[in-house]
Amino acid sequence: MRRNLLRSNSTSAERRVYEVLKQLHIPFKHRWIVDGLEIDFLIGDMALEIDGHIQKVNRNHKILELGFTPIHLSNEATKNPFYLKELLLNL
Repeated sequence: MRRNLLRSNSTSAERRVYEVLKQLHIPFKHRWIVDGLEIDFLIGDMALEIDGHIQKVNRNHKILELGFTPIHLSNEATKNPFYLKELLLNL
C-alpha cells in the first residue's frame, strides 16, 4: 500500500524528497524517532534532515552518538529534481 504524506504533517520539501526516494526505490524510514529525536529520513546509517532553519550542533552530536551520519539538505536544494535525484543516488 502506498503511503501519501499529508500536507498538514509534512513540508513541501519533505514531500519532494519522499517522492524521489520512492521513485528511485531507495529504502528509507520517514520521520523516525530514535532515542527521542525525530529524524526526517533514515537511509541506512544516514540521517537526512531537510532544513528550513539552522540546525542545533547538539542535535548533530546526538545523531552521531546514535551511530548515524547527519546529512543536511536545504529546502531550496529539494526544488531541483535532477540535483535531488543525483544527490540521493550518491548517498
